[in-house]
Amino acid sequence: MPPALARRGNARPLQLLLALLLAALITTPAQADSDWPTKPINLLVGFSPGGGADTLARLVARELQNELEQPVVVRNIAGGGGIVMATSLKFAPADGYTIGLAANAAFDGMPWLTDLRYTPDDFSYLTTVSELQNALVASGNAPFSTWEEMIAYGREHGLTYGSISPITRLFINMVAEKEGIRIRIIPMRGGLETMNNLIGGHIDIAWSAGVHQSFLGNGKIKVIASLNKTRLRTSPKQPSITELGYPVDYTSYFMLAAPKGIPPKILERLSTALYRASKAENVAMLAEKRMGFPNIVLTAEELEEFIQNGSEAYRQAADELY
Repeated sequence: MPPALARRGNARPLQLLLALLLAALITTPAQADSDWPTKPINLLVGFSPGGGADTLARLVARELQNELEQPVVVRNIAGGGGIVMATSLKFAPADGYTIGLAANAAFDGMPWLTDLRYTPDDFSYLTTVSELQNALVASGNAPFSTWEEMIAYGREHGLTYGSISPITRLFINMVAEKEGIRIRIIPMRGGLETMNNLIGGHIDIAWSAGVHQSFLGNGKIKVIASLNKTRLRTSPKQPSITELGYPVDYTSYFMLAAPKGIPPKILERLSTALYRASKAENVAMLAEKRMGFPNIVLTAEELEEFIQNGSEAYRQAADELY
């Protein structure tokens, strides 16, 4: 066969191969988006196993598995009130296969108060699972039961305060300055340790995100004030921090986020599935009945707005503080 004819004979398969490769390059991303998910989802939890947040996350995982028809694997990455988990999440691939659960303060507040490897803009915000029940609490045996009594006692004796994060320290420093009280801050590693120190009489007051509710029934802990915008369901007689004349509140949520950059179609399906999972009857029952946390579920758009507003407030507070 002449060389020229041989080249023409081989050209058609080569052109066909190139056309197939080009078609694959054009259609593969869209195909991948519409096929998602094709493998298990990883749910990172910013708290230790066995606690309320972990239990809540595992129920959400089960419901999400039903929604997406793929296994959801829960992995606990505790530390820093969710900071360690959020750092891992930031560097995970933005493909919809890795999501994380923590309180929103890990995303909108902590980056402004300490040096971290991420900012609030490094994530897509998906939905909330429940509202935290933030409160200023004291031992059931404390010599004060109201805000006014606590202030009077503090002005005479001083107070010790159990703190689990920079945000809780920022709050009590504001109270100390406004009320003219000497308050000594004692670092704590978590909610249960804080409750044990209160009950044992080692500290006078502390911030609780909701773990205190397990101790209200036996009288070992009492609420002095709600730190949310409104009064707490389990302590309706105690005023909120805004009722006490403070221009801030600390309403917050257990929420879910993902690394920024997930393709829009995958992000929409993921956030919709998580919204449905978080509103499922089993999740709501656990949050409301067993944990005492209202099952307030925000859409991705509502949560994004909440995070952006909170981030700006914390940025301004940090500017004044530092």
